[in-house]
Amino acid sequence: ISTKTESHSFSLIVRVFLEFGGDEVVASKAGAGSATLSMAYAGYLFTENLLKALRGEEVTQCAFVESKLTDAQYFASPVRFGKNGVEEILPLGELSAYEKAWFDKMMPELKAQIQKGVDFVCKK
Repeated sequence: ISTKTESHSFSLIVRVFLEFGGDEVVASKAGAGSATLSMAYAGYLFTENLLKALRGEEVTQCAFVESKLTDAQYFASPVRFGKNGVEEILPLGELSAYEKAWFDKMMPELKAQIQKGVDFVCKK
């Protein structure tokens, strides 16, 4: 998980990190493994940063949280964490027409997947 994405376009981030992230890792390992270790490392970094925030350090990193940035109940965006957990959900910034088109295209599927997760949790 990185917050150093200002120099990359949204479309590049979506294509590489979201759509093909696991494939990119497997390809880079020349078929000798999966993306599991990368996911574990991302989880470690996220947890480490949350612990820093709870100790009083200000930490900004991307997180999938309940949000009002979009019409989806949850959304991933830069979040400022502090002693009280989520201190501020930061805006996405301006999207180009190309990025906006892809954003609009993915939103129905994102909302459907969120609802599927909510339904699953409510059944438990």
